[in-house]
Amino acid sequence: MRVLDIYLRRDDKLTENWVFIDLLDWMHQQGSDVLGRLAKQPRGSPF
Repeated sequence: MRVLDIYLRRDDKLTENWVFIDLLDWMHQQGSDVLGRLAKQPRGSPF
């Protein structure tokens, strides 16, 4: 899984941690090509 951790340090302590997950890549690993499906949709279609 593609993940990016970002930490914020204040003085000697880690105060925040953000974890970003590449959901498009994870869904592709599960067999769902989200961008491929979107490319097949007609422009202006809500679904």
